[in-house]
Amino acid sequence: MSSGPALRGFAIKKGFHMPIAREGRFLLTHDLNRGSTSLGLESSMLSDCIEEVQREGYAGVFGNPEFGFNETTLDALAQLPHLRHVWFWDIHLKNIDGLYALQRLETFGVHQRRPPVAFERLPSLRKIVWEHRPRDTGVETLALENLYLWRFAPKHASFAGLQLPETLEELEIHWCNPASLDGLPRLPNVRRLGIHRCRHINSLSVIPDLFPALEHLVVDACGRMPVEEGERLVQQMPGLKHAFVQKRVVTKG
Repeated sequence: MSSGPALRGFAIKKGFHMPIAREGRFLLTHDLNRGSTSLGLESSMLSDCIEEVQREGYAGVFGNPEFGFNETTLDALAQLPHLRHVWFWDIHLKNIDGLYALQRLETFGVHQRRPPVAFERLPSLRKIVWEHRPRDTGVETLALENLYLWRFAPKHASFAGLQLPETLEELEIHWCNPASLDGLPRLPNVRRLGIHRCRHINSLSVIPDLFPALEHLVVDACGRMPVEEGERLVQQMPGLKHAFVQKRVVTKG
C-alpha cells in the first residue's frame, strides 16, 4: 500500500494491484478495469473531482483514506450516473445510497465497514469483489461473470444458503470458514475456480458435480487440503486442463 496521496503509489487490495499516480491535480489509475481510467475522489477537493470525472467521462472512481477520501457516505456518486466501475476500501461508510444511482455499474468493490448492499438494485453488475455481509441481498439475481468472495464465515460454517447466479464464469473464494464446498449451488458455466486461505477446507470431492465446465483450478494456502486432490480431479474431469493445489501443478497432456 502506498503512503498517502503521493505523486505515485500502489494500492493492493483483494487481489488487485492498482498503480496510482497524480496526473496534474488528480489521482488516476488506468489498469483497474481493462484499461479504463478511474479517478481518485479526494475529500479536500471533492467538487473538483466530480467535475473532472464529468468533463473527461472517466468510467470509474476509487476512494481510500490514504489517498484522501474520508467521506462517510457515497452521496457524491449520485452526480456521476454514467460510472461503470467503483472501488472503495479501508473506509467506514454510514450510507451507500449514492450507489443506486449507477444503473450502468459493471464492477463493484466497496469494502470494510458499510451498510448492507441491495445488489438487485444494480442489475448491470458483471463483476463483484464481495466482502460478504449477512444482510446483503440480491447477488443471485445478477448476470454476473466474475465473483471474488471474501470472508464468508457464517456460524454454521457451511456454504449452505449462499445463493449465486448460474451465469458465473469465474469464482474465487478467500478467507472463508467452511470445511468443504458442500452447499454451494451448481454453477454450470464456471471455467476458473480459485480457493485461497480457507484454512478449514479439506476436500474438493464435489467439484465435478458443482463445476462441470471447470478448466482451471487454483487452491492456495489451505493447510488441510491434500495435494493429491488436484491430480485426482484432472484425471476425473475431462475438461480440467490445469490444477494448482498446494503448490503442486498438474496439467492435462
